[in-house]
Amino acid sequence: MEPADKNIEEQVEEGKTDAILSYIPFLCFIPLFKSNLNDFAKKHVKQGMLLLIIEITALFFLVDMVNDIFWTMVLIGCLGFALIGISKSRAGKEMKIPYIGTIFEKYDI
Repeated sequence: MEPADKNIEEQVEEGKTDAILSYIPFLCFIPLFKSNLNDFAKKHVKQGMLLLIIEITALFFLVDMVNDIFWTMVLIGCLGFALIGISKSRAGKEMKIPYIGTIFEKYDI
């Protein structure tokens, strides 16, 4: 095994818990405020924060019954991506949410 592969595996092991927490609404703030996040966990935290923003927006717009079906589908989609993110985090893999996964990549946390 090459040293670079070992370093990646160590990052995955160290960042799994933070990566999993990042997809759970409001618990995503726990890893966000840690000072020692590695690159693996940062990628998941960024996507988890984006999902949280979308979920809050969807909940806000659920008040208006005209948008009820659309925002319910958005929430179901967010739940699905959160579950997939948790699954990928547990498996030590990275994922990118389609269409929106690159939005927070340019920001450093």
